[in-house]
Amino acid sequence: MQQTKRHLIPALLGLLVIAALALAGYLQSQAPDLPAIPELAVADFSQPVQEQLLAARAQLLEAPEDAQRNLELGRILHAYKLLPSAIVCYRRARLLQPEEFATVYLLGIAQIQVGDDAGATDNLRAALALNPDDAPARLRLGEVLFKGGKLEEARALFEALLKQQPDSAWAHHRLAQVLAALGDPAGAIDQNRRAIELYENFGAAQYALALAYRDRGELQLAEAHMARYREHPEQSPAHVDALLEALDALDISATAQVRRAKRLERAGRMQDALQALQQAVAVEPDSVEAHSQLVRMYHRFNDTGRAEQHYRAVTAIEPNAVMVNLEYGTLLAEQGRIADAATAFEKVLTADPDHSAAHTLLAQAREELQQPAEAERHYRLALDSDPNNHRAALLLGRLLMLGERHTEAEPFLELAGAAEPRERAFYLQRIAQVRHEAGQREQALAVLEQARAQAAELGQQYLLNEIMQTQTQWQESP
Repeated sequence: MQQTKRHLIPALLGLLVIAALALAGYLQSQAPDLPAIPELAVADFSQPVQEQLLAARAQLLEAPEDAQRNLELGRILHAYKLLPSAIVCYRRARLLQPEEFATVYLLGIAQIQVGDDAGATDNLRAALALNPDDAPARLRLGEVLFKGGKLEEARALFEALLKQQPDSAWAHHRLAQVLAALGDPAGAIDQNRRAIELYENFGAAQYALALAYRDRGELQLAEAHMARYREHPEQSPAHVDALLEALDALDISATAQVRRAKRLERAGRMQDALQALQQAVAVEPDSVEAHSQLVRMYHRFNDTGRAEQHYRAVTAIEPNAVMVNLEYGTLLAEQGRIADAATAFEKVLTADPDHSAAHTLLAQAREELQQPAEAERHYRLALDSDPNNHRAALLLGRLLMLGERHTEAEPFLELAGAAEPRERAFYLQRIAQVRHEAGQREQALAVLEQARAQAAELGQQYLLNEIMQTQTQWQESP
């Protein structure tokens, strides 16, 4: 019996080893065939960003079959627009955890961004299968389907989205595009009108309305919408998308912080915007854009000392930087430091000799410095660079009119009065003041009445009140 046990134990151990090896082989056969973890080229990034990227990759290397670590590296790569590598990580994460909505959705978004519409369509469909009520996935899938000519399916998605979110300006605009493609221009106009009711400065919707009204022969409406488009051609409502917002927050670069600051500023969150810009220069001390935006921000806060500090930082890197010299020159002019302001505007023209706004500002400085010939020269250069520079036309007309050169002044005042409809009342008011200063009382009153009518038509109440007060003063004075 004892001898039997001695032979049985090794046999059982052998069976256990064989079973263990078989189980290991079975488990290995069940592991997904993962693409290789991507190598990263980080030399072009700032040191903090390099450290962020390399740390995320190192964590993944410690546990390469951890779906969440694959997803996290993918998200960070996606945030920095390293899309091919992000897609590899998302695919690894999806193979490891197929039911994770965030992975499938972000993979679809990344594929849209690299132009893989077929892959994006498949993954966004899969995302909606996992979460049928997700509004961002509906919108993005609808956009890809519209682009691919699958109009009825796109229409169904946008209509479903509007039942879920009736105040989505994006959904109204996208549905308008589908309806226009389906030959329903009236329906498209209705949807785009609803889009701009929800977000007035929606450039793409304003442009679409301008073209639609032009095609219908309603030229006045077409002109009004085109004017609004030109004021805000790139502006659009923010996308409400928690996954993409979280993705954006992973980007700590100066460029991202500046972008974030502009968004916060538009929302009226000035202190948060300032904090984002300060973070931008902390991450990248040589960021010209971040320092330039801080000059502009401190100008708004009337903090001359800090504005000058960041102006010096920019000009140490790029002495003739255009935007910062324009901003700082304007700040100096407001403080009465006219000669210093002129120097800043001259630096802009060193970098860009045809910069119409800089010529206009320099001309104003020269006028205040009692250099009318130089002022006239720069006003004319401003108009040579941009014949539609109505401000330069007004100021040159004023300079000539007050210099008793009335005949020469007339064409420039006429040009100023032909400004875009939303600016026309303002310019007509200023032209009236020029004529009043030149002793042309009756003509001044006639132009001021045109300004009043224009402001009333466009509902510009503050300007209308100002014009009417001026009318009363001039009519009562001898």
